[in-house]
Amino acid sequence: MYTIALVLQWVACILLIMLILMQSGKGSAAGIFGSSNSDSVFAGPTATTFITKLTAAVALVIMITSIFLTVNVSKRGMSSVVDSVQIPASAPAAPTDTTPTK
Repeated sequence: MYTIALVLQWVACILLIMLILMQSGKGSAAGIFGSSNSDSVFAGPTATTFITKLTAAVALVIMITSIFLTVNVSKRGMSSVVDSVQIPASAPAAPTDTTPTK
């Protein structure tokens, strides 16, 4: 379930970026598809409403999956790679021979 939610989160994020880039700004006459006079699918007034509603829906999906992933990870508990490393009880001692050799 965690993997499905994570993939959904990534897809929704990419879709949200694309939807935001497709919208034209308030002051600009052109969006990402060129001038507003062109015959494109996104030129009509209903398309603007549709894209705005779809953007809000995708943002809601991102919020819900973020909350779900946060709760799911906190239930799993924290684990680290360092936790699985076995540390020996005592390290071998270095030789203590300090007699000089000629």
